Amino acid sequence: MINKKDPLQILQIWFSSSFPIGSYAYSHGLEALIDNKKIKNKDEVKEYLNALLFFGTLRNDFIFIKSIYDGEEIDELILASATSKERKIEMIDMGNSFRKIMKDSWGVALPENTSFIYCLAKAGLYFNINFDDLIKFYLQSFITNLINVCVKHIPMSQKDGQIINVNFIDQIQKFLTQSKHLTLNDVGSTFFIGDIFSIKHERLESRIYLT
Repeated sequence: MINKKDPLQILQIWFSSSFPIGSYAYSHGLEALIDNKKIKNKDEVKEYLNALLFFGTLRNDFIFIKSIYDGEEIDELILASATSKERKIEMIDMGNSFRKIMKDSWGVALPENTSFIYCLAKAGLYFNINFDDLIKFYLQSFITNLINVCVKHIPMSQKDGQIINVNFIDQIQKFLTQSKHLTLNDVGSTFFIGDIFSIKHERLESRIYLT
């Protein structure tokens, strides 16, 4: 049975670049920030990612996944938290891709047109995956994907990309230590520039990424 497998092996598969949820196609508004010269180098990438983690989407995602693990049914709230049309598309499209693979290859049924993090948390519960392990894999995967956007699109060197990845091992641990007390009452974002440029991305004349 799949649910008797090592949880860390399962997470390694789910967050592998070969797992077909299409995350590489989304920049979370980062492409628009780069095109508008708001992010031009390694230090500015780190600043952006720190804000996303401590004050933006990833902070909310932590709260949402934690709440689902605590038994809350909050997919509508998750979708309502999207700050732009593209952010909602990103949530649902990746969720549907994850749901399809889980049904076709893993034998797990998840609801259609639900957010990626809702599906991910439900699958984590199904396979008895520890929340602390799931959230670390999720946060690192999200950040790594955006670092790859910067390497390709600024462009930035592979070396600098890896330096930032290493830096965020500690940053994620710091965030998790500081965020243990957060609940659904704390959902919100003060990362306004990221939200604004996720809207501006919708009107870019030329773009590589879907969001």
